[in-house]
Amino acid sequence: MTEEPKTLNEPAPLSAGVLIIGSLFWEAEKGRKEWQDARLDMASAKAVTAPIRYGRKARTRGDSFTMVFFRLCPSGTAKLVSCSRTISTAQDLIAEAEHLWKAEKPDATPHRIASNWGCVAVLCNPNPERKIPDEILEGWSKRVAAEDRYGNVPQTEAEGPLITKGGLLQIEWPRVVDGGAAAQPDILLVTATHPDLMGTPRCYPSVETIVRAWNSAGSHSEYFWKNTDSGIRTFQDDQIRELLHPRGWWQA
Repeated sequence: MTEEPKTLNEPAPLSAGVLIIGSLFWEAEKGRKEWQDARLDMASAKAVTAPIRYGRKARTRGDSFTMVFFRLCPSGTAKLVSCSRTISTAQDLIAEAEHLWKAEKPDATPHRIASNWGCVAVLCNPNPERKIPDEILEGWSKRVAAEDRYGNVPQTEAEGPLITKGGLLQIEWPRVVDGGAAAQPDILLVTATHPDLMGTPRCYPSVETIVRAWNSAGSHSEYFWKNTDSGIRTFQDDQIRELLHPRGWWQA
């Protein structure tokens, strides 16, 4: 039986990508390589702008710091990787989010998109010609509402919410570093993790605090070096490099 032709009113599938700000890009362990091979076009990776900094203390990395979004900081450089599949329905978007979260948290229960330390959010291309169909965003919003511990990313008083109740990340749309053009996908998936804010009023850890943790964490300081090797960078990197022990110091 031949397929019936699509109606003229049926929307074209959406192009999708993942905005990656850390080890999800370069770490092959924990099933991440399998996720990349199955769901992403790694050859499409581009360096793009993103407001990122070091700010989450990770137990799995010796209590050293990993990356978070910070809406008020100068732009850094993240990686945008295209998804292998297009998005035609809310369920398509939800499936990509669930696979992304499983790559981010390998021990997660299947079909989750959040934990108490982070969640998957969505960023929509602001170009009016790339409008996301309402039914896809409504389906995503319903999925988010059904997820325990979704959102509620800690923020400083000056920032405001990073993620809306509908599961949308509130940062500027990324631009390609080489040339400055707006990134091409219609929709992006992103993992937003919770920063560890300190003091009163609450603030992000200083460069000195971040470096002190890496200098005490042995090989876990490779997190910084592997990010920079991969072209994932923050406005803090030059200051960090001045204070950080030389690469491989723990092997001496």
